[in-house]
Amino acid sequence: MSSEKFETLDEDVQGLFEVLQRKCTGRLEQCFGEEKKQIIADVERGIDEARQAIFEMEAEARAAPGSFRMEMMGRVRKHQDTASKLALLIKSSKQAEMSLASSRGAMFENHSVGYNQNRGIDNTLQATVRQGTAVLERTSQSLHRTTQVALESEEIGTGVIQELSQQREVLVRTRDRLTVTDAELGRSRRILRSMSRVALTNKLVLICIILLEICILAGLVYYKFFS
Repeated sequence: MSSEKFETLDEDVQGLFEVLQRKCTGRLEQCFGEEKKQIIADVERGIDEARQAIFEMEAEARAAPGSFRMEMMGRVRKHQDTASKLALLIKSSKQAEMSLASSRGAMFENHSVGYNQNRGIDNTLQATVRQGTAVLERTSQSLHRTTQVALESEEIGTGVIQELSQQREVLVRTRDRLTVTDAELGRSRRILRSMSRVALTNKLVLICIILLEICILAGLVYYKFFS
């Protein structure tokens, strides 16, 4: 299972992203001027803090056992993508704010023209923020689907590994039984060879006894009839 530190960092990053996304989708598109700059600065600091936590999560994931590393790295990549999308959204807002500031400078030269330009830029900024939010939501959904596919693939891989492990155990037991059988056959061969040697020895002894009896019988015949 993943480490306690990894889970704590994951919860911290998720909570931080929720706060940052509320600022981006709620307050950011409704504020202007110094207030908007302050929100942008707060979000940038939050992104930096999240990236530092994500870096520590990645270190924990790489040190985790192989069976859990894939799921942990998937969560790390999801957070990295979310941080990148938020950074892109803030960058777009800063560019729009710079354009708005330039337009407000021109407004002092021509109030009526500047007023119309500012309204157009505000509308553009709001549209940009809404577009960025929509992209962020679609990306989050895509990442969720990707994570689900990765988890399903991991479950399938785990099942295959378990099945292969069971097959390996069966093969090991079969090999052990064959080893025992081979040892038994070896002992049987040695017993048969020993029995063969005993039988051969018995035959030789029997032949010697028969020859001895023949010699004794011949001696008796010679002694009786030729002496």
